[in-house]
Amino acid sequence: MDRLFQPFFRGEVQSSQQGLGLGLHISSEIAKAHGGTIAVTSSPVQTRFTFRMPLNGTLAPV
Repeated sequence: MDRLFQPFFRGEVQSSQQGLGLGLHISSEIAKAHGGTIAVTSSPVQTRFTFRMPLNGTLAPV
């Protein structure tokens, strides 16, 4: 998961899945530009992305 937010990185995909590997990178850059964060946690049964943006100049609590 170290490379997950890098541009053009695609994890294990099947040939039928389309994409350029830019979506998470773009999301990460948008979050950073606005003082926010995007994080990922993963387990064998699910992967969760948390996109946090500041509220009134400070990062809102989870």
